[in-house]
Amino acid sequence: MSNNNLKKAVAAGSIALVWSICSLNLPGIIAAIISWAIYGKPKRNGAKAAGALYVVSFIGSVIFALLLLLAGGMFGFIGEIFGAAENAMTGLLNGMAAFSLFGDALYIAAAVYSFKASGEISDDSGENGFFD
Repeated sequence: MSNNNLKKAVAAGSIALVWSICSLNLPGIIAAIISWAIYGKPKRNGAKAAGALYVVSFIGSVIFALLLLLAGGMFGFIGEIFGAAENAMTGLLNGMAAFSLFGDALYIAAAVYSFKASGEISDDSGENGFFD
């Protein structure tokens, strides 16, 4: 059995963990922990659970990015009203939203590789595991 897709899911999920921690995206943190747990002893249901949590993390991260862009637009609008040409907060919020898109791409990659790995894993060990 080849664990290439599981290795890729763990790698993408571990890098996405940085954004999950910064944005307090709890499903992303849990998905990365599940990916690490099933990497040592692969379980099909664990890979499916990690993939589903990565999808939930992606949706939450997109909503967070849209809120950041909305907040950045509001700070820019307020800055225009009071005559400030450029607001530091606008740049910070737009930068965070751009970083969120990088995290979103990693969530998608980790979810795809987790679902691919779930199709490759055979659960014929007969042992009761965490996700049996």
